[in-house]
Amino acid sequence: MLRRKLLYTIHCDKLSENYFTSKIRIEIQMLMLLFFCLASERYKDSSATDGNTFLMAQDGKPESTIIIAKEPTPSARLAALELQYHVNKITGVMLPIMTDDTKVDGRRILVGESAITSELGINASDFKSQEYMIRITSDTIVLIGKDCQETEENLKEAGISTVFANINVSRIRLDYGKLMGTESNNIVLPGFFDDQGTSYAVYDFLERFCDVRWYGPTELGIVHPTAQTLQFKNNDIRRSPAFAHREGSMITPWPILKELWDNPTTEECYLYMRRLRTGGDKWAGNHSFSSYYDRFLRRNPDHPELFEGEHTEYFAQGRSNSDRQFCYTNPDFIKQVAQDARDFFDGKGLKGLAPAMGDYFAIVPMDNSAWCLCPECQAELEKDKQTSSPHFSNGRASGYMFGFINNVAKELKKTHPDKYISALAYWDYAYYPERIQLESNIAVAPCLQTRIYWGPNIAKNDIKFYKSWVEKKDRSIYLWLYYCFPEENALVGGYHCFPGFMAHTAARQIKMYHEDGVKGLFLCGIGEQVDFYITMKLLDDPELDIDKILDEFFTSYYGNSAESMKRLYLRIEEIYSDSGNYPPEVRAEERQFHQNEEIAWKYLGTEKLMAELGELMQQAKQLAITDVGKQRVQLFENGVWNYMVEGRKKYLAKH
Repeated sequence: MLRRKLLYTIHCDKLSENYFTSKIRIEIQMLMLLFFCLASERYKDSSATDGNTFLMAQDGKPESTIIIAKEPTPSARLAALELQYHVNKITGVMLPIMTDDTKVDGRRILVGESAITSELGINASDFKSQEYMIRITSDTIVLIGKDCQETEENLKEAGISTVFANINVSRIRLDYGKLMGTESNNIVLPGFFDDQGTSYAVYDFLERFCDVRWYGPTELGIVHPTAQTLQFKNNDIRRSPAFAHREGSMITPWPILKELWDNPTTEECYLYMRRLRTGGDKWAGNHSFSSYYDRFLRRNPDHPELFEGEHTEYFAQGRSNSDRQFCYTNPDFIKQVAQDARDFFDGKGLKGLAPAMGDYFAIVPMDNSAWCLCPECQAELEKDKQTSSPHFSNGRASGYMFGFINNVAKELKKTHPDKYISALAYWDYAYYPERIQLESNIAVAPCLQTRIYWGPNIAKNDIKFYKSWVEKKDRSIYLWLYYCFPEENALVGGYHCFPGFMAHTAARQIKMYHEDGVKGLFLCGIGEQVDFYITMKLLDDPELDIDKILDEFFTSYYGNSAESMKRLYLRIEEIYSDSGNYPPEVRAEERQFHQNEEIAWKYLGTEKLMAELGELMQQAKQLAITDVGKQRVQLFENGVWNYMVEGRKKYLAKH
């Protein structure tokens, strides 16, 4: 008999006839039954196995052993611990972890490359970057992929940052045991952009075969079944994430996400980002000249070591502000930037905070319009006037800026033809520079405002210039997505925004990006709990069904409150995404719009809508029975609903 329904998960509420209407109860039961049936083979209690089944644990006892190399990679070490930890949460069984120099009888789970995988003819060197394998037979499970081969001993000096904004540091050390509430176990996490195919294999195995889900960084965000027996049918999977680069700037102090994620620690965030496979190929693109002021304009007493000599000719002529732009037509400046790129690719490191990684050296101007006033620069800018636009993303400086980028790329190609300049298509230089024949060694990342596509003209402008880049298919294309809206504007403006939920918009866009051959994405801000989760899942596999992901999230995470919480999320998403709910000028005018306080609470969060949403919030609270269910609903109430109520209250007080 299948015991999954009784044991389902310590994190899901039991169904309650006291609170559900018959219709809702049947819908939830059908979803749960489907979930149970799909997983029944791996959780059934029968002790009988055959040549097509691997028995991992039975009746609360271990039936297999995890085996790693004597000197495992950081990826394999983490993967083994994560597998052991989550199997223990599901079954109560602590699978032993042994090294490959120890004789082990019985069923084996081979995590990462080892002497035993080599005997089987499976070697990490045979895998491409980010590629991994899940192979299940009756006596052996192999979970392996391409890993960075540095060992923990090589990385023993790795430190840890405590600043959320620096979440993308290369490698950090943390006490895994302390974090998981077990014995102290200090390990080095693989860097986000290290090859870590083995950990990808384990995380995919836990999701695909063990029904583990990570909906947030803390313990409260983990959903998993409970069963005394775990067994799996033979299988063989070999794959890589769909998008090669998957990165996001962690800005967790923002009110909504911080509360929804249960106020996570820095260490919990580091681990969570790896569970969702953040990272991938080494690519960098961001504003790149901030250190030039200290190197070539004046000696900074805080960083005197950076000063190389005064070169005022590098800087925008006729400008006096301290963060002015540069003279992008100056030949000596072009040669200096090209030399910096050469030095990086020759292993001489970076000077200051210049963004570069792998085969990519970023060239992105400062974030202002203090362009150089010299005749040469002004002549180039004059040529771009015909591409002016009222939108934030336009072409007022496209030819000017990409002319500079092109000249640097030409210089670099002379000595490093296999390396790339990475550029953003952003702001005044977003449009494709039609008057320039771009060098092949330039990778470009269009910057898209995907979270404000409720503005139809904004969406139209974005998609038009995005397509102008991808349709030529003549270079690597990455994307910079503004997931920071509308929260960033609200935080800067001192008001509360109407939440920018956009799961279905994100799903449509990501599918299009994949079809267009986009290599990777950077999320500027990562969105809220659901939006970030579905984004990362779709970056791994854009063919997933967004509605099935959402059904699973709300059913497994909120239990009894699933229907009310799903309706609450979808209603907020519907209101936010529909341009008909915004002022008429949003739809009529060809210019840039952002949500402001008036739009948030006069047009979106109206009295009528807030009353409707308030009823759903109360229903969800009443339906939550277990402590965990109540806590999760409370996180949403604290992070989203109370934030909205306070936002409307502040707006009404002013009017």
